[in-house]
Amino acid sequence: MLVGIVVVAFFGCLLFHSTRTFLAEIIVQALLLVRIPSSLASTLEGPTLIMRLLDETDLRIAMTWQRSGLLSLMIFSSLFVLLTFPLKGPLWCKIVWLGLGNVVGLAWNFVRLLLMVTATYYLGAGALKVVEFVTGPVIDFIWIVPVWSLGLSLLAYTKR
Repeated sequence: MLVGIVVVAFFGCLLFHSTRTFLAEIIVQALLLVRIPSSLASTLEGPTLIMRLLDETDLRIAMTWQRSGLLSLMIFSSLFVLLTFPLKGPLWCKIVWLGLGNVVGLAWNFVRLLLMVTATYYLGAGALKVVEFVTGPVIDFIWIVPVWSLGLSLLAYTKR
Protein backbone atom coordinates (compact mmCIF):
# COMPACT_ATOMS: atom_id res chain seq x y z
CA MET A 1 0.00 0.00 0.00
CA LEU A 2 2.93 2.33 0.62
CA VAL A 3 3.97 1.99 -3.04
CA GLY A 4 0.40 2.81 -4.07
CA ILE A 5 0.31 5.92 -1.91
CA VAL A 6 3.62 7.09 -3.42
CA VAL A 7 2.27 6.49 -6.94
CA VAL A 8 -0.94 8.44 -6.18
CA ALA A 9 1.06 11.31 -4.68
CA PHE A 10 3.32 11.32 -7.76
CA PHE A 11 0.35 11.37 -10.16
CA GLY A 12 -1.34 14.06 -8.07
CA CYS A 13 1.67 16.38 -8.11
CA LEU A 14 2.34 15.73 -11.78
CA LEU A 15 -1.24 16.30 -12.82
CA PHE A 16 -2.07 19.21 -10.53
CA HIS A 17 0.06 21.78 -12.31
CA SER A 18 -0.13 20.63 -15.90
CA THR A 19 -3.59 19.14 -16.37
CA ARG A 20 -5.64 22.29 -16.05
CA THR A 21 -3.59 24.19 -18.65
CA PHE A 22 -3.40 21.17 -20.94
CA LEU A 23 -7.16 20.56 -20.89
CA ALA A 24 -7.92 24.26 -21.33
CA GLU A 25 -5.63 24.50 -24.37
CA ILE A 26 -7.15 21.40 -25.96
CA ILE A 27 -10.68 22.74 -25.36
CA VAL A 28 -9.78 26.06 -27.01
CA GLN A 29 -8.29 24.28 -30.04
CA ALA A 30 -11.33 22.01 -30.35
CA LEU A 31 -13.70 24.99 -30.14
CA LEU A 32 -11.72 26.89 -32.76
CA LEU A 33 -11.95 23.87 -35.07
CA VAL A 34 -15.74 24.07 -34.99
CA ARG A 35 -15.59 27.88 -35.31
CA ILE A 36 -16.67 28.77 -31.79
CA PRO A 37 -14.76 31.94 -30.83
CA SER A 38 -12.66 31.25 -27.76
CA SER A 39 -9.33 32.11 -26.19
CA LEU A 40 -7.32 31.29 -23.11
CA ALA A 41 -6.21 33.65 -20.35
CA SER A 42 -4.22 33.12 -17.20
CA THR A 43 -5.88 34.29 -13.99
CA LEU A 44 -5.39 33.76 -10.27
CA GLU A 45 -7.92 30.89 -10.38
CA GLY A 46 -5.91 29.18 -13.09
CA PRO A 47 -6.29 28.97 -16.84
CA THR A 48 -9.53 30.63 -17.91
CA LEU A 49 -11.45 29.88 -21.07
CA ILE A 50 -13.01 32.98 -22.63
CA MET A 51 -15.89 32.29 -25.03
CA ARG A 52 -18.09 34.54 -27.11
CA LEU A 53 -21.60 33.07 -26.86
CA LEU A 54 -24.28 33.19 -29.53
CA ASP A 55 -25.93 36.15 -27.79
CA GLU A 56 -22.64 38.09 -28.22
CA THR A 57 -21.75 38.04 -24.52
CA ASP A 58 -18.37 36.94 -23.24
CA LEU A 59 -18.21 34.13 -20.73
CA ARG A 60 -15.19 33.24 -18.61
CA ILE A 61 -14.86 29.65 -17.40
CA ALA A 62 -12.00 29.12 -14.97
CA MET A 63 -10.34 25.69 -15.04
CA THR A 64 -10.38 25.08 -11.33
CA TRP A 65 -9.04 21.79 -9.97
CA GLN A 66 -12.62 20.55 -9.48
CA ARG A 67 -13.73 21.47 -12.99
CA SER A 68 -10.65 19.92 -14.59
CA GLY A 69 -11.45 16.51 -13.12
CA LEU A 70 -8.55 16.30 -10.70
CA LEU A 71 -10.92 15.73 -7.80
CA SER A 72 -12.41 12.69 -9.53
CA LEU A 73 -8.96 11.36 -10.36
CA MET A 74 -7.72 11.74 -6.80
CA ILE A 75 -10.81 10.00 -5.38
CA PHE A 76 -10.47 7.18 -7.93
CA SER A 77 -6.75 6.81 -7.22
CA SER A 78 -7.19 6.83 -3.45
CA LEU A 79 -9.95 4.23 -3.54
CA PHE A 80 -7.97 2.15 -6.01
CA VAL A 81 -4.95 2.11 -3.69
CA LEU A 82 -6.96 1.41 -0.54
CA LEU A 83 -9.10 -1.34 -2.05
CA THR A 84 -6.97 -2.93 -4.78
CA PHE A 85 -3.37 -2.75 -3.60
CA PRO A 86 -3.98 -5.05 -0.59
CA LEU A 87 -5.28 -7.78 -2.94
CA LYS A 88 -2.96 -10.54 -4.08
CA GLY A 89 -1.49 -10.04 -7.50
CA PRO A 90 1.53 -8.52 -9.23
CA LEU A 91 2.42 -4.99 -8.16
CA TRP A 92 3.30 -3.95 -11.71
CA CYS A 93 -0.23 -4.82 -12.82
CA LYS A 94 -1.76 -2.64 -10.12
CA ILE A 95 0.51 0.32 -10.90
CA VAL A 96 -0.06 0.07 -14.66
CA TRP A 97 -3.82 -0.15 -14.19
CA LEU A 98 -3.80 2.84 -11.86
CA GLY A 99 -1.90 4.86 -14.46
CA LEU A 100 -4.18 3.75 -17.29
CA GLY A 101 -7.21 4.56 -15.16
CA ASN A 102 -5.92 8.09 -14.67
CA VAL A 103 -5.37 8.50 -18.43
CA VAL A 104 -8.90 7.27 -19.17
CA GLY A 105 -10.23 9.63 -16.48
CA LEU A 106 -8.47 12.59 -18.10
CA ALA A 107 -9.89 11.66 -21.50
CA TRP A 108 -13.45 11.45 -20.12
CA ASN A 109 -13.00 14.76 -18.30
CA PHE A 110 -12.04 16.31 -21.63
CA VAL A 111 -15.32 14.96 -23.06
CA ARG A 112 -17.21 16.39 -20.09
CA LEU A 113 -15.59 19.81 -20.48
CA LEU A 114 -16.28 19.83 -24.20
CA LEU A 115 -19.95 18.97 -23.60
CA MET A 116 -20.15 21.66 -20.95
CA VAL A 117 -18.70 24.49 -23.05
CA THR A 118 -20.58 23.46 -26.19
CA ALA A 119 -23.90 23.37 -24.34
CA THR A 120 -23.10 26.72 -22.77
CA TYR A 121 -22.31 28.21 -26.18
CA TYR A 122 -25.64 27.12 -27.65
CA LEU A 123 -27.89 27.39 -24.57
CA GLY A 124 -26.42 30.43 -22.84
CA ALA A 125 -24.53 31.18 -19.66
CA GLY A 126 -27.39 29.99 -17.45
CA ALA A 127 -26.92 26.43 -18.71
CA LEU A 128 -23.33 26.22 -17.48
CA LYS A 129 -24.11 25.26 -13.88
CA VAL A 130 -26.88 22.83 -14.85
CA VAL A 131 -24.81 21.03 -17.47
CA GLU A 132 -21.80 20.93 -15.16
CA PHE A 133 -23.91 19.54 -12.31
CA VAL A 134 -25.46 16.81 -14.48
CA THR A 135 -22.45 15.75 -16.54
CA GLY A 136 -19.98 15.51 -13.64
CA PRO A 137 -21.41 12.44 -11.88
CA VAL A 138 -22.64 10.83 -15.11
CA ILE A 139 -19.27 11.01 -16.85
CA ASP A 140 -17.45 9.88 -13.70
CA PHE A 141 -19.75 6.86 -13.46
CA ILE A 142 -19.20 6.06 -17.14
CA TRP A 143 -15.42 5.83 -16.79
CA ILE A 144 -14.84 4.74 -13.19
CA VAL A 145 -17.03 1.62 -13.17
CA PRO A 146 -15.54 0.01 -16.34
CA VAL A 147 -11.95 0.89 -15.41
CA TRP A 148 -12.44 -0.52 -11.92
CA SER A 149 -14.08 -3.69 -13.26
CA LEU A 150 -11.46 -4.28 -15.93
CA GLY A 151 -8.68 -3.72 -13.40
CA LEU A 152 -10.10 -6.29 -11.01
CA SER A 153 -10.63 -8.73 -13.88
CA LEU A 154 -7.05 -8.30 -15.06
CA LEU A 155 -5.77 -8.76 -11.53
CA ALA A 156 -7.76 -11.99 -11.16
CA TYR A 157 -6.51 -13.19 -14.56
CA THR A 158 -2.84 -12.58 -13.69
CA LYS A 159 -3.36 -14.35 -10.38
CA ARG A 160 -4.34 -17.53 -12.23
